[in-house]
Amino acid sequence: MSATLANATTVLKHLNSVPPVRGYTPTLHHVWHLSPGDLWRPVDGERPRTVIVVRRSDDRIIVTDQYGATFAYSAVAIIPTAVPDPFPLGGRAGQSRNSRLVPPRNGSVTWRAPA
Repeated sequence: MSATLANATTVLKHLNSVPPVRGYTPTLHHVWHLSPGDLWRPVDGERPRTVIVVRRSDDRIIVTDQYGATFAYSAVAIIPTAVPDPFPLGGRAGQSRNSRLVPPRNGSVTWRAPA
């Protein structure tokens, strides 16, 4: 299962970010919702980290982040997570439509969208 806005126990205030960093919505999820690729906030005040490995046992769930740090939680814990904003249509985060224009050809002075 993956952490989404729909399965969050609590959805907090959305945070915008300056491109090229994607914005995200801080949330709270049951720890068993975490899967590799999800974002969670193990350290208060820091940007979310990416879940790389989730190991489950009967009463503990151990989560490893992209830096190799591991965090252990009770299997019934509700933990701080984050749901990233979707990429804008037509490009990656922080990429405006104008940044995808190509230079004029054949002496034209007008920039155009790629074909």
